[in-house]
Amino acid sequence: MSVSLTNARVLLESGAIEKTELLIEGGTIQAIGGGTGRARTIDLRGRLLLPGIIDLHGDGFERSLAPRAGTEFPIDIALMDADRAILASGITTALLAQGVSWEGRLRSGATAERILDAIERGRRRFGADLRFHLRFEIFAMEEQERARKWIEAGRVAMMVFNDHLPQYEEALRVNPERMQRWSHIIGMSFDEFRAELKARRAREAEAEENVRAIAEVARRAGVPTGSHDDDTPEMREKYNALGAEVAEFPVNMETARAAGALGNPVGMGAPNVLRGGSASGNVSARDVIEEGLCDYLISDYYYPAQFHAAFKLVADGVLPLGKAWSLVSAGPARVGNLPDRGTIAAGKRADLIVVDDSEAGLPRVEAAMVEGKVRYAASDLGFSAVSGLVPA
Repeated sequence: MSVSLTNARVLLESGAIEKTELLIEGGTIQAIGGGTGRARTIDLRGRLLLPGIIDLHGDGFERSLAPRAGTEFPIDIALMDADRAILASGITTALLAQGVSWEGRLRSGATAERILDAIERGRRRFGADLRFHLRFEIFAMEEQERARKWIEAGRVAMMVFNDHLPQYEEALRVNPERMQRWSHIIGMSFDEFRAELKARRAREAEAEENVRAIAEVARRAGVPTGSHDDDTPEMREKYNALGAEVAEFPVNMETARAAGALGNPVGMGAPNVLRGGSASGNVSARDVIEEGLCDYLISDYYYPAQFHAAFKLVADGVLPLGKAWSLVSAGPARVGNLPDRGTIAAGKRADLIVVDDSEAGLPRVEAAMVEGKVRYAASDLGFSAVSGLVPA
C-alpha cells in the first residue's frame, strides 16, 4: 500500500523546511511533493516531519536490565522495555553499547553475548532497528577471540576501544571509597580489585597487541571503529594509525582538534549539550559544536537527549534546525556506514518522526515510523486507519 503524508513541514536533505507531502511505499520514500491517486492520505496538520534519529552509542538500556544495583531482569523483557523508550525519544536506529571488560558480570563477554543474542532474536518484536555496539576494554585479553568471532560473523555494527584502567588507578589514589563501592558492584572484594588492577597493568604490552589484532579484524570486516574518551592528541593519533578513526567523547578541545586535523569523525554526548556541560568535567560539547568539530551526537546514558539537544541548539541560536538535526541523523548515518537512512530523500528508508513543536521549549515526538510502519504513536493522527501500520 502507498501512503501519502500531507500537510507536513518537512526537513529536506538540503536543510530547508518545506510544507509538502511525502509518498511512502514498500518502506521507502518514493517521492517528495506529490502522491498518487491510489495512496492512502494522512494529514499531519502542520507537524514537523524529520528523519528518524540514529543513535550510534546508547547504554540507557542498562536501566531496563538492572534498574537497581544488584537487581537484574530477563534480557528479552528489558530490551522490549528499552525499545519503547528508544522509539518515544524519536530514535529509529539504535546501537546498544555494551562493554566487554575484564571486570566481569554486566561487562563480561558472556553477558554481552546474551545481549547480542537477545537483540538478534528480538528483531521481529522490536519497533526500532536495534543493533550491537561493542565497547571493548583493551585489557580484556581473554575476550579477544570472542570479539573476533562476533566481528567476523557480521554481528557488530560498531566498535570502540575503552581503557578505564587509568581512571581506576587515579580513583584508588583520590577516592578509594568510590572504588570500594565499584568492586562490590562487580563482585570482587576491595583487595581482589586492587590486585587485579596491578595484574592488568603488568600486561600492558599484551594489551597493546590485543588492540592491534582486534582493530585489524574490524578493518577487514568494514566495521566502523573508534576509541572512547581520548585525552591527548597522541592517543587519538595512535588509534587513528590502527584504523580506529572515530573519536568518541574526546575529553578536551585539544584532542577534538587533533581528531579534526586527522579527518576523524568526532562524536559528543547529547546529555552534555542538554545539561550545558559534561557530567565528568570534560570539554563542553557545545564548544566542540561551535568550533565545527562535532560530526554527530550520542544519547549516551539518556535516550531523550539527542532529540532535545538538537532543539536546544536551535533555541540557543547555535545552529539552524537543518544543521542541528544533521548531528542526530545524517551525521551518524555517515559515521555508522548507514547510507540508506538519515535524510528525507527519494530512495531512502522511510524512518521518520512526527514532531509537535507548538509548545516553545518542549517539543515532543508524536509518532515514529520505521521502514514506513508506525512503531510508536502518542496520538492517532489517522495512522490507525492505515492497514499495515501499527500504532503503539
